[in-house]
Formats: sequence, C-alpha cells, structure tokens
Amino acid sequence: MKKLPLLLFAVTVLAQWAAPLLQIWKHERTLAQGSVHRLKCTAPDPYDPLRGRYLAVRPEQEESHVDKGLKLVSGQRVYVTLLDGPDGLARLSSVHLTPPESGPYVRMSVRWAGTDGLVHLEWPFDRFYLNEKLAPEADKWFAESIRSSKGVVAEIRVLNGSAVLADLAFDGKPFREILKERVK
Repeated sequence: MKKLPLLLFAVTVLAQWAAPLLQIWKHERTLAQGSVHRLKCTAPDPYDPLRGRYLAVRPEQEESHVDKGLKLVSGQRVYVTLLDGPDGLARLSSVHLTPPESGPYVRMSVRWAGTDGLVHLEWPFDRFYLNEKLAPEADKWFAESIRSSKGVVAEIRVLNGSAVLADLAFDGKPFREILKERVK
C-alpha cells in the first residue's frame, strides 16, 4: 500500500514529460516528412515581451466554399484540402468533416460560416519566431516586402492534417538568407 503514492507520483511525472515531448515529436516529424506547400501572406510584425520577437504570419486565403448541405458552426474542426496552383502557391480547395482519403489536407478551425456558401477558417499557425538580434532588420524587411506586389510567401509542411510553418520567402529567396545579407 505504501508503494501506491510513489507509483501515482511516477505516473504523474511521466505524463507531464510525455505531453510536451509528444507535441515536439509531432512538430519535428511534420517538418521532416511533410509535403511542402507555399502560401501568399499578409500581416504586421508585433512584439510580445513574454514570447519575444515574431512575425505575425497570416495566409492571404482564409476562406473556402462549402457544399450546400454542409452546416458548420464557429469553432468546429474541419479538414481542408490544399491544391497547388500553376503559380506554385497552394490554395484551399474543399472543406470536409472527416480527413480526406487522398491529397494534402490541413486540420483547421471554423471562424464563422457565412450564408453565401463561404466559410472563414483559422490556420493552425500564426507566428514565425525570430532571433532577437535579427528582429530589427526583419521588421524593416517585412514592412518593405509585404507592400510589394510580389508579397511574402510562407513555406509550410503538411503531414496527416498537421501544418507547420517552416520558412518565409520573398521573390523565391529564403527569409534567413535575405536577413543575413542585410545584416552584413
């Protein structure tokens, strides 16, 4: 009987370590094995004193058409298929209540569903964190680039409904390379 509290303590400690490790493993697995898709983005660059510097990344397309019989409510989880266009950018294609059997898809939340057959969706990512030393130059770069007709493109990795923001690019050049050149 004296071993029961020790056993409960051990299980609790193990669970506390397992939860974040599982999330990290899922994130890293998606980065390593996920299919690559590119999305055009718009967003400002905020600063959060507790979380540090980051670029607030918001893909330009946040809505999709839904089938007429499909009724969705705010906060509902849905699966949205991605379709790569001829310009190399991915677009939201169709909305499903269950994971589709083929093709890349992302698990998203419904912000709100309109009566016009459109549903507004929330992407599973919204921040691209930066090194504090590169942040001031990133601010300038992002402000200049987001107003350009070329725009900023987010590179995401998708695996089994999970989407991870891998990098940002401008005019086909990776974000980190641009910053390294500007800082020199």
